[in-house]
Amino acid sequence: MKKTMLSIVAAMSISITVWAQAPNAFKYQAVARDAAGNIIANKNVGFKISILKSSTTGNAVYAETHAATTNEFGLVNLGIGNGSLVSGNIATIDWGADNYFIKIEMDAAGGSNYLLMGTSQLMSVPYAMYAKTSGNGQGPKGDKGIQGAKGDSGVAGKQGIQGIQGIKGLKGDSGVAGKQGIQGIQGVRGDKGDTGQQGIQGIQGVQGVKGDKGDKGDTGLQGIQGVAGKDADTTLWKRNGTNVFYNGGVGIGTKNPANYTITQ
Repeated sequence: MKKTMLSIVAAMSISITVWAQAPNAFKYQAVARDAAGNIIANKNVGFKISILKSSTTGNAVYAETHAATTNEFGLVNLGIGNGSLVSGNIATIDWGADNYFIKIEMDAAGGSNYLLMGTSQLMSVPYAMYAKTSGNGQGPKGDKGIQGAKGDSGVAGKQGIQGIQGIKGLKGDSGVAGKQGIQGIQGVRGDKGDTGQQGIQGIQGVQGVKGDKGDKGDTGLQGIQGVAGKDADTTLWKRNGTNVFYNGGVGIGTKNPANYTITQ
């Protein structure tokens, strides 16, 4: 495919004319042929046009693309400056400041897989566009005039509709704690609150020191007199000093009571 496309460039004839009133465009006309010399008739083809500065390998100051259809003779007509913009602005090219070259790329299938057809220098005719500024005998550009007075402010326009609120930003870092403020004036004492519930009884404390002996109490009432006992049989008892013995061997103050007969 590449060999076929490179052969086409040899079969292309170019003629360039300038449109009336020097517009920011110029015509490019070509006849497309295949490697065998046969014209490519009634076919959609794609072109990419680049204008290079200074040389055939210079920087592209302008580029555009065209989708064209050949006629029955294989002829296409392009208006360079009126294509689909790729980069640059043809109206700002200073044609008198440097040499410029036109680079032609083409896709015979009508797509954007461009192959280089050739690069050639633009000659005198395109420079007719330069006549709009300096090619018509106009003198040098004069000095910049004094800036005029500032005009009155125009009437303020209506306020626009408020835009949609943006997304909430991330939370910022905590700031440094401020100094403690001056203590305020003490407020008025409030009303006395209700008495709270009785708390739980506390633990019993340690027993205190024994107090002093109290005063002697009053004499108690005399008890009820007991039942009178039976008179003892004194004939069976005998006193012997502090010891009392009972007839039959019972005594007080001795381990071996003796039998005594108590006499009156």
